[in-house]
Amino acid sequence: MPELLSTTASRSVRRAGLLWLLAVGLVVVAAVAVPAFRTPVSVGSLLASMAPVLLIATGQAVAVLSGGIDLSVGAVAGLTTVVLSLYLAVPGGAPVALALALVVGLVVGLLNGAGVLAGVNPLLMTFAAAGIVQGAALLLQSTPDAATPFELVRVLGTSVGPVPLLAVVALVALVAAWWWTSQSRLGRVVQAAGYDQRTAVRLGLPVRRATLAAFALSGLFAALGGVAIVTRTFTADALVGSSAVIDSIATVLVAGIAITGGVGSVLSVLPAAVVVAVVGQVITLTGTDPYYQTIFKGVLLLLAMGVYQLAGDGLRVPWRLGRPALVRPAGLA
Repeated sequence: MPELLSTTASRSVRRAGLLWLLAVGLVVVAAVAVPAFRTPVSVGSLLASMAPVLLIATGQAVAVLSGGIDLSVGAVAGLTTVVLSLYLAVPGGAPVALALALVVGLVVGLLNGAGVLAGVNPLLMTFAAAGIVQGAALLLQSTPDAATPFELVRVLGTSVGPVPLLAVVALVALVAAWWWTSQSRLGRVVQAAGYDQRTAVRLGLPVRRATLAAFALSGLFAALGGVAIVTRTFTADALVGSSAVIDSIATVLVAGIAITGGVGSVLSVLPAAVVVAVVGQVITLTGTDPYYQTIFKGVLLLLAMGVYQLAGDGLRVPWRLGRPALVRPAGLA
């Protein structure tokens, strides 16, 4: 890795350590202050609610690392639930509907990436895609809260003790995404392009392919997040992912991934998701108005941006407007 990226990587490691301390401390405080938090049912509910956030935020993290952002993740998650509800009309039934839902998420991500490569700002491209995808989902949805394939959802919602299967899937997917972004050649190109796209292009790195891959993964993980949501609701709702955008961006920022791209670690999404999920669980268990969750996420965003500004990693420049010169990373030659 280049010297400059090594410095920012070590800073990310230090932040991840502090974030883990915060997450563990928050869990301990919640367990002591709220006895209901310690029950197996509460633990299972916490992990089940964290799975979709973890999946969608992981995809968002990859998109942000590439120097972009994906505002269509919520719409894709909603469309996924609707596609699953069409299992009776799809040849092959529920398994084919599941595969189709994941492919749709992948395709939306690829189209987002193609639009960004064509010169459209990621913010505008994914915002427009969100409107189109959500509109398509509303048109496809036969009735509000349409039923989804019960047997398939029941299998996907299986738990081992208090641990839901999809929570394990989300963790495995997170580790795989972290390995890809930190160890694979194309994943390193994603970070190099996010840090300084112009220099990465001058070095001859496959920036276009990396951008497509980053947005494709964001779309795929959003679709997986939609599947995780279905296992909790058992219904299809085109608008079910409306909070996923702010959830995923808040989680990514708390994880220490710079909103301008190229700095941070996907692995830090895990403790960040724990922080967001634990606070939400405490609010639910204490009977506090759920609207406080939205307020909390907004405050969390502001605090995260304040930390970045103090650390010098904040919004220094708009997306894709370049950064300091980048030395060729090891393994990318």
